[in-house]
Parts: sequence; structure tokens; C-alpha cells
Amino acid sequence: MIKIENVSKSYVKEKKSVDSLNLEIKDGEIFGFLGPNGAGKTTTIKMITGILNPEEGDILIDGISIQKDALEAKKKFGFVPDSPDMFLRLKGIEYLNFLADIYEIPSETRKERIENLTEKFEIKDALQSQIQTYSHGMRQKIVICRSFTK
Repeated sequence: MIKIENVSKSYVKEKKSVDSLNLEIKDGEIFGFLGPNGAGKTTTIKMITGILNPEEGDILIDGISIQKDALEAKKKFGFVPDSPDMFLRLKGIEYLNFLADIYEIPSETRKERIENLTEKFEIKDALQSQIQTYSHGMRQKIVICRSFTK
């Protein structure tokens, strides 16, 4: 669950990008941010992921504050960016194992998850190739697999 409590953020003192936002996204819910440019969508996502800190309020991921215990909170979610162009020189399997190491996923669990997810997303045959050889869609798929592997 993601709980946003009275969160505010501004880049310019006279104008808040996010102003006293309260929001609760329950486990299993799919939630989308829609709105015009400058509405605070990206700023809110950056605060949820811990890239930015709110000036006011708190964000809880499964009850853990992203500001107070960032590492534990970040173990609770996966994030798929628009441009998944990091780690391009790694092979797909190296990338998945590297991030599983970061999230401390046991070997047996990770192997099963990687096998199941890469089969479902039809990228299992590409795991021995460098990510830089993947199409944009395949890069998105490997990042999605990584977000579910944790």
C-alpha cells in the first residue's frame, strides 16, 4: 500500500508543484496519474520513489516512511521508467541477478521468478545478450521482469 499524507513540494517559492496531497493506493490497485503538464505527476512519482523529498508530509510504502527508512521502503516496490537505458552493457540475466542481489532475493527464489517471468514476457531467449541489443519493447519487458523479481 502507498499512503501519501499532506505532501507538498515546490520548486519556486510562490508556486507549489504538489500542494497538500493526500492519497491512498491499496495493495492490488492499479492507479494512473493523469493531468496537464505541470500538474505535479512526475514530482509525485519522484517523491514516492525517494528521488525527491517532500517539503511537508510523509509517504509510506507498506507502512514504512520513504523519508525515514528509504532502503526498507524501496525494497517494497518496483519502478519502470519511461527510458530503461541503464546497464546497457550487461546481459539480461546479469541485470536481473544484479538487482536480485541488491534486493537480497535468495538464489532459488530468483531463479524460479526469472524463469517464469521471462517466459511470460517472451524474452527468455534474449537473456544471454547484452541489453543494448534489445529493442525498446524488450528493454521495457526486462525492467518489468526486474520489478516483479523482487
